Amino acid sequence: MVRRLEYLETFLQGTRKGISRRELMESLGERKKAFEIEKDLSLGRGRPRRKDITRADRLIDHCVKLARNMQFVDKVGLRYRLLEAGRIYLDSAETERKKIFAEVFSKAYPHLSAVVLALALLKEEEEVVLPLQNKSEFKPEVEKYGLSMGQMCFDTIRDIGTRLGLMNWYVTGVGLERRQHVYLTCEITRETPESYLVKIRSLEGWLFAVPFEVERNRFRDCLWETYLSLADRIPGSPLFYSSVREKVCGLLKIRDDQFDNEVMRMVKWDEMLRVIWSEGVLQYQKDSASMLKSLPPKNEWGRYVVYLKMVRR
Repeated sequence: MVRRLEYLETFLQGTRKGISRRELMESLGERKKAFEIEKDLSLGRGRPRRKDITRADRLIDHCVKLARNMQFVDKVGLRYRLLEAGRIYLDSAETERKKIFAEVFSKAYPHLSAVVLALALLKEEEEVVLPLQNKSEFKPEVEKYGLSMGQMCFDTIRDIGTRLGLMNWYVTGVGLERRQHVYLTCEITRETPESYLVKIRSLEGWLFAVPFEVERNRFRDCLWETYLSLADRIPGSPLFYSSVREKVCGLLKIRDDQFDNEVMRMVKWDEMLRVIWSEGVLQYQKDSASMLKSLPPKNEWGRYVVYLKMVRR
């Protein structure tokens, strides 16, 4: 299954050019390799030189299935043809692409609205907590939340929902006991709001996602207290950026990019805290399954913010 929109977009761009299936696989393979290079540059943990990194025979089949189900492409002879909906998607800006994708994907795959509604039924501090690995107990555990799907389906919906800004997640535990914690990052309403992030189709009609907003002072207080708790109460200690981010986002129920934007503002200037960034490599024990989730942002000079240090002014 396709869990990153970049793969779909690479496939659609190649289809627009009219290239062959073999050339499409080569393009997808290069996109896979680019992700590994990015992980290697930012965290020192990518594997861009792995022998099979550019293999994409299964990935192209998943892209074809997704694109056809969303009516972005059809097949003419041995080649694929980009349809009008696919052209509109490719020609749209990033924000509009997310809206288009959310609407079309949710019509073709009702699992997205099912997961969103299950999350919306939870109490304020609750999260969906499930095994991270595909183990026998996954299905009975996911059924406790009123969902009927396997591990791969849920993980795909989780990743796509995260990319669309509907939800976020983090991992606890080690080894085979790792658990994924998934939560909403928006208010779900059936009434059409003045503005919204995306809308998705459910069996009962459209659901609109209005992102949670956090007051700046509340964000700063949560960031500082979280930093101190992770740093053993020692200001100025370097902490892995992603570790701080996943903790703060989980507490405030916000998206990663909301955290990134506010921290980058504070790096430039904040009246209460001095926030310092540095480059580095990912600690070895960090689980590779969440590596893409752990990718740090780049600063204005294009350098990766891997570690954070904070002190009071």
